[in-house]
Order: sequence, then C-alpha cells, then structure tokens
Amino acid sequence: MRLAEDIKNYMETLVEEEIALRGLADKHDNDYLQDLFCLTLNALPPKYVRYAIDVLMYMSKEERAALQKKVTHALNDATIVMGSNRRKESRSD
Repeated sequence: MRLAEDIKNYMETLVEEEIALRGLADKHDNDYLQDLFCLTLNALPPKYVRYAIDVLMYMSKEERAALQKKVTHALNDATIVMGSNRRKESRSD
C-alpha cells in the first residue's frame, strides 16, 4: 500500500491555478516555472487532502479567500526572488 500516492498538498493546486491565471507559462520556460513553483510552495503551509472536492465542499468562502491571499503573497515574493537572480548566483557557486 502506497499512502503517499493518494494524498496531495492542496496548496499545489492553488499555486498552479494562480500561475495559470497570471499566464506565466506563456512568459517563462519550464525551469523558471519549476523554481517559482517550489519557492512559492516552500513559503506556504501545506494542506494535505485526499480529494480536492472535499476541501471545496467543506471550506467556507472566507477560508478559501484567506488561502488564496497567502498564495498570491507567496507567489509575489517568489517572483521577486526569481527576478533578483539570487537563484542563478547560488547555482554558479
């Protein structure tokens, strides 16, 4: 039995949605997007679920808005980090 295959971090879904809403996949290559995705997720508390539909059914609009605000803030911060070339500088060492 592989339990981890049935469990997902719901924040991944929210980050993917925000990246899509901003059209970032059209503006950046896959390496950039993967780094951005990781930086964003690392700044967010995980919310593990079995089924995303359960989260949507039992989460209030206020809770969903609060999570979305965290995602927006984390993605903004990650975008700043990516734009500052800090990631490139640390890789070249």
